[in-house]
Amino acid sequence: MKSIMLTLIAAFSFCGVSCTPTQKSVGTGAAAGAVLGTIIADGDNHKKGALIGAAAGAAAGAAVGRNKEKKKYYY
Repeated sequence: MKSIMLTLIAAFSFCGVSCTPTQKSVGTGAAAGAVLGTIIADGDNHKKGALIGAAAGAAAGAAVGRNKEKKKYYY
């Protein structure tokens, strides 16, 4: 559990460094999804929950980021 949290903290701290809005949203969504997946998972399935949550969060973050970039440019 400690290694997962340290990995998430490291990944979350690098989310905003020279990234596009889509990349920032993917990183943020993956980190948030991994945390929620770890919390929601039952018994010994915390790693599986973190992986599933990270994948779902990254997909949702990508959709949000693409939407932000479309609204940013008006040409």
